[in-house]
Amino acid sequence: MNSKLSSPPSPLIGTVVSLIIIGLIFISLSTLSEASTTIGDKYFFLKKQTMWLGVGFVLFLIFSKINLAIIQKFSKYLYWASIFFLIAVLIPKIGNSALGARRWLDIGIINIQPSEIVKFTSIIYFSALFSGSQNRTLKSLLIYLGIPFILIILEPNLSTAILVSAIVISIYYLSGGEIISLFKLFAIGVTATFILIFISPYRLARFQTLLHPMENETSSSYHRNQIILAISSGGFFGKGFANSDQKYRYLPKISTDSIFAVIGEETGFIGITTVFLIYLVLINHLFRLSQSTPDHFYSLLTSGIACWISYQCLINLSASSALIPLTGIPLPFISYGGSSLVTLLSAVGIIRNIEINYSGLVYSDHDRQKINHRHHRISSHPRN
Repeated sequence: MNSKLSSPPSPLIGTVVSLIIIGLIFISLSTLSEASTTIGDKYFFLKKQTMWLGVGFVLFLIFSKINLAIIQKFSKYLYWASIFFLIAVLIPKIGNSALGARRWLDIGIINIQPSEIVKFTSIIYFSALFSGSQNRTLKSLLIYLGIPFILIILEPNLSTAILVSAIVISIYYLSGGEIISLFKLFAIGVTATFILIFISPYRLARFQTLLHPMENETSSSYHRNQIILAISSGGFFGKGFANSDQKYRYLPKISTDSIFAVIGEETGFIGITTVFLIYLVLINHLFRLSQSTPDHFYSLLTSGIACWISYQCLINLSASSALIPLTGIPLPFISYGGSSLVTLLSAVGIIRNIEINYSGLVYSDHDRQKINHRHHRISSHPRN
């Protein structure tokens, strides 16, 4: 359905391209020394990210043109395929082990991170599942979410397991799920999270570092303190591009966990605020689009992708600001990482697909009221 109502140009492509360019700039500026020392090719990270960007662009084009009814029809197969990858990554000699975790699959010339794929397929699957009222039950939520949650915990990767759960539970809520059930589930989730923290030495060390940063001289506290120092030393205008002191001497994992700190040090408060605003424009657009889309599945799909980007930003920036323990969750479109970039661009392709079909509705208050009225007929508890 194409609306003939006039509307302002969509900010989708502009914001996403801006974030990707920012990521490429700071990956290129920040990783030259690291790549030269560890790999022998100072442009290694930039080359790999550019390669993944090419793959992501192809998938963006595919998902922006494909009939979304096909994706809805085959959503469960996509979901179970990603679950299979999560199982495979735990099998010795198939999944790659690094720093005590099994999170990557080596499929020849590239490594993929199945948990990133699960974020994408979970949004598609649960949006399709909960778009029908007969499947919108707490039992369905617990069963189908519990499987990837347990598998991701076994990697171990608690932060990603929490992120996937938060996205799926948000989709359940927005579809009209019972609030009382969600409160019970939240209580269970918080309890389980603290249990998982206290039974794991490395998670407990990170948690103690958060509570007592100056009393726990661990690698976690070192990393955290250096990130805070880098951001704070940027001041209002920053030290200028390529003038970060921390990235050459003190910041570990520059291209992933610490990239926001480098942005803060080199561009200061102005640069950080600019990045915030770009994310806000993008996320606001996605939520407004979800409200304007008449199809319940498409609406939940758009909301789920908006929640994905929102929560991932929130977790990464909170960890960089020492509000929560360091997690390793990448900053969307900016941090180095092929699996993250490719799946996010695939999701943007779906959003673009929906935009093309419902472009005139994005900023039309009159049509939004009509669509919301239609949603009231679809679900007895509509929240999107």
